[in-house]
Amino acid sequence: MGKIICLPVSIYRLHSIVFGIALLVLINIFTSTVTANANYGTALYIIKQDGKYGYGDADGHVVIPPVYLQANRFSEGVAAVQIQKGFWGMINTKGEIVGTLRNVDEVREFSEGLAVVRRGAKYGYIDKKQLVVPFKFDAADDFSEGLAVVAKREGNTILEKLHNIKYGYIDKDGTEVIDYQFRSAGKFKEGIAPVSSEATGFRWGYIDKKGHYVIEAKYFTAREFSDGLAPVTIALGQSGFIDHQGSLVIPPLYSWTYSFSEGLARVAVDGKYGFIDKNGNMVIKPMFNYADDFSNGLAQIYDKSPGFSEDIYEDVSFGYIDKSGNVRWQITK
Repeated sequence: MGKIICLPVSIYRLHSIVFGIALLVLINIFTSTVTANANYGTALYIIKQDGKYGYGDADGHVVIPPVYLQANRFSEGVAAVQIQKGFWGMINTKGEIVGTLRNVDEVREFSEGLAVVRRGAKYGYIDKKQLVVPFKFDAADDFSEGLAVVAKREGNTILEKLHNIKYGYIDKDGTEVIDYQFRSAGKFKEGIAPVSSEATGFRWGYIDKKGHYVIEAKYFTAREFSDGLAPVTIALGQSGFIDHQGSLVIPPLYSWTYSFSEGLARVAVDGKYGFIDKNGNMVIKPMFNYADDFSNGLAQIYDKSPGFSEDIYEDVSFGYIDKSGNVRWQITK
């Protein structure tokens, strides 16, 4: 038996954009109806053994054997797992397959009843029964507060398409709600979303659900609100947090800042990651080479940033810490 490697519950991969003329034949995506397991409180973490993925509990015990090519975290009672190339299943927290998806290349976690699904270079959305928004977007993100960020590329050549991508927002019917005008965009949280556009000199600000700016676009970077605060970068190497009035409430003392999750936010200082509370107190000192947000009481820490290969965690040492900064599971190569 090979070693078991516990991965973070989110496994999103960067995929190469392949352009060309292709005939996409939409088929019935689900071969059976997905019934969500009501036991949402059960925390399962992705594990890896001999190149296959499964799930374990918070103590590292195997709950669902590692037999899948890929696995995503549980959300709304189900998780998407890749059974074979182009063939995905939906499982409940007991490991029972409750639905299957064919002729798709990527499935993400459910959010507000829908999940992003990719076929080739195009993205759409499924509910727990069928495809509900066709494969027509060049990028797509999860739904949040009823809207989702999607993108379309413009141009006649591959080079033009690579350099001309614009983001907008759709509702759950796939209808455009905020037009494609941004060069980058984030999720709506607490009623507003971070966006960047050519019109603002690629500076980041925040818009409401009508597409109107409510916080001036003046930041080098900006992320989603959480717990009334949002991480922003004033200038390279100067990141802090603002409130809904755009007032800086946690000074820009950090190289990078990230949204709060479970009461703590990860921050980077001189290339090391730690965690602060809402008062700006350093709860876990910056001592990790890389870290993820807290989820279900634990955060994953690494000896280096995950890579971009098929197994993006290959040759990465990592472990889990609790909110006191104690290693819950020993870091393993």
